[in-house]
Amino acid sequence: MTAVLFDLDGTLLDGADLPLAVRGAADALAAAVPGLDADAVVAANTAEWQELWPEVEDDWMLGTLPGAGISDRAWRGTLARCGLHDEALVALASRTFRERERRVVRLFPDVLPALHALRAGGHRVGLVTNGAAVLQRDKLAAVGLDDGLDPVVISSEVGVAKPDRGVFEAALALGGLEPAATWFVGDNLGVDVLGARRAGLVPVWVNRTGRPRPEGAPEPDHEVTALTALPALLGQAPR
Repeated sequence: MTAVLFDLDGTLLDGADLPLAVRGAADALAAAVPGLDADAVVAANTAEWQELWPEVEDDWMLGTLPGAGISDRAWRGTLARCGLHDEALVALASRTFRERERRVVRLFPDVLPALHALRAGGHRVGLVTNGAAVLQRDKLAAVGLDDGLDPVVISSEVGVAKPDRGVFEAALALGGLEPAATWFVGDNLGVDVLGARRAGLVPVWVNRTGRPRPEGAPEPDHEVTALTALPALLGQAPR
């Protein structure tokens, strides 16, 4: 049996509408604070994340700082940029953003048909994702994938993140899988493809836009423009 492990964000989950969650939080803040402009809040949030992300990325990936704490910190900085220092408003923004995020997060249209076909073909399907566990598991629940993926490994729960081979090895150990019989599908060449190759898995690049692979970027064993191509591809591969 071949196992197929997937990345989450950008591979299974389409994040195109996530800016709507930021806008929803900004609108809630503007409604709560007379004279506060929602557009200014969105701009402040963008600026805050650009400055904050390099500082907190490792903490988010490895679980040394809870994901919700990072979100609170970002909204606290956003509000400070708008001249506001009110923890009740921080809580409102974080809560509203999480609620709106659950509403707008969605699967790419090819995900459920691909998962169904893979399972019907006798393949196991699982997940290896970077991120804060509470946030990633919330996303899985929101799209109905909180059951049926096995194994599920999140970087913050194991203390190591892609492209480190250790996070893939954790998934192999948890699932009782052999590297050469395990495919990993992801959208990021420098994280997903490189990490899978380091761990001895079969790396597959999902390239929905058909963009050229940059010169010098890690090379996948296979490239697909849609996940529904995987079952036929696996049918041609040794099992």
